[in-house]
Amino acid sequence: MKLNKHFLIVSGVTFGVFFVEALIHYNYGILESKDMKFNWETFLEDWTIPKGKSLAKMATIVVVASTLSGMIINKVEASV
Repeated sequence: MKLNKHFLIVSGVTFGVFFVEALIHYNYGILESKDMKFNWETFLEDWTIPKGKSLAKMATIVVVASTLSGMIINKVEASV
């Protein structure tokens, strides 16, 4: 598959949105594991980003999902 500008834009935007979502889920999971109630003030105060291998694994999952999303969008657009 030839990488084109449209594919890179779609995949890049998808990566950004999915990665922010992954970080939100990560932080929400931390709150749940500590049996803390969710509210935006506490959530933002305790915000954390995984380190090392955990961050790499999360980013890899999001890169794969974003790439698949970009490929599917290209196929759908080509068939329309």
